[in-house]
Amino acid sequence: MSSTDPHIRIGTRGSDLALWQAHHVRDLLQARGATVEIVVLKTRGDQIQNVSFDKMEGKGFFTKEIEQALLDGDVDLAVHSHKDLETTPPAGLLVAAVPFRGPVEDVVLVRAESVDLTTPFHVQRGSVVGTSSMRRKNQLELGQPDLRIEALRGNVPTRIQKLRDGQYDAIMLAHAGVHRLELDLTDLHVHVLDPLNFVPAPAQGALALQMREGDPLLPFVEALTDPDTVHAIRLERSILRELEGGCQLPFGAYVPGGTRNVYTYLGEARGPLRQAWLDVSASDAAEGPFLHELTSPSPWPSAFITQDLAPDAPLQALFATRGAEIQGESCIEVCPSGEAVPDTPAEGDWLFLGSPKCAALFAATHDVSRFRIATMGEGTRQALPSGTHIDWTGNGNPEEVFKAFATVVGDSLVWIPHANRTMRRWEGHLSLAKPWHFYDVEAREVSLPDHDVALVLSPSNAEGYKASGGTAPVIAIGDTTAEHVTRIGLTLAGTAASPQAWGWSAALDGLSAT
Repeated sequence: MSSTDPHIRIGTRGSDLALWQAHHVRDLLQARGATVEIVVLKTRGDQIQNVSFDKMEGKGFFTKEIEQALLDGDVDLAVHSHKDLETTPPAGLLVAAVPFRGPVEDVVLVRAESVDLTTPFHVQRGSVVGTSSMRRKNQLELGQPDLRIEALRGNVPTRIQKLRDGQYDAIMLAHAGVHRLELDLTDLHVHVLDPLNFVPAPAQGALALQMREGDPLLPFVEALTDPDTVHAIRLERSILRELEGGCQLPFGAYVPGGTRNVYTYLGEARGPLRQAWLDVSASDAAEGPFLHELTSPSPWPSAFITQDLAPDAPLQALFATRGAEIQGESCIEVCPSGEAVPDTPAEGDWLFLGSPKCAALFAATHDVSRFRIATMGEGTRQALPSGTHIDWTGNGNPEEVFKAFATVVGDSLVWIPHANRTMRRWEGHLSLAKPWHFYDVEAREVSLPDHDVALVLSPSNAEGYKASGGTAPVIAIGDTTAEHVTRIGLTLAGTAASPQAWGWSAALDGLSAT
């Protein structure tokens, strides 16, 4: 070490996760030649452990005392979870660097006896789930209204121990914290949520290295910055700043790495109403129009969707907040083909179920417990009977699903019960596929309600919708359905990238803007 190498005092909270983060930054600085000491400080958020965040007044629960130590010159650098920082920094301080971002997602940890893989969050209906985040609480209630949400405080190991002690059936945490601490979770079910479907907090998974303005060490620390991470969290947090929100605001924002798309969630703190997810292309300079669309979104047209829709389905709540009604009924019917399985499956062979209708029919006519089960997407998984063990679930895009699934199964046998009309997308991906014509799908006529737009899930549903007299503009799931909609003479108004709520929201927002 030379006499010119800097010595840096890092201020941090004393929790296991905060210390991990401080030691991580220490290692990065030492790799550049600095000597580092760590100073542990206690914040108001650490001292108040019996109150949920939405009941605490003010902002900066986990940062103010550390920031004051910076201003007083007691430490040279503060390491924060970026999502804990206020969007407007105190006078005299700035974020000097943002290293490469960790996992952004939320994760649900479930006690083994409370697991149900057929529910949205892999937890039995009516279960008690612990979280003190209004954003998580809102989205949990939207996705699975039967859950009971109770406050959860403490550091990450303490929260997990409360789960093991039986105070909760499941808890929700940031995946980054669990990942960084490398905790042994083998006794728990771990469900990592897709950040497009369950939108994380702005800057979740990112660290903020805060310093005094004008500090001569700024250039040395700035070298730790990851530009892609900075771009993403700047956009995410700029919206939060305009909303004047903090821990109490049920708001999520996520910018996938390397893109300029932002996925957002804004909930209301009262009643069952929720704002919609929005998928927009935005630049740092376009926050004004975006903020208006987020807080005062355009109304949606009334819709008919070609699936049976439960009264508490998330789409019902989303449409209600946009001043519109959605009704649904499947425009297809399925029945067994009568063809027997071409051979005898062995215990532990894979079974791939490609649609909700296929999953429900197969489970009603066969013993699924002998198989390792894979499903095309979330809708197919949730169509299986409660308590079914499911080993793998895809993202719903057939080409991507079979490509990914092939890396999971290797040379194992995969039984694929399929319909009379199938595109055999598994070919070229699965070397030991055992497909057979298990069921028939036919379009059926239904009584259509008044509606302005139709949300169509498959080519067969498109035919059933047309046979029922449907003439409204159609938003279709995926390119295959969209092409068929056009082929049979219906008007294609848009294509949804996903059958999840965010996919429909993005397409409907695009339609409303035209």
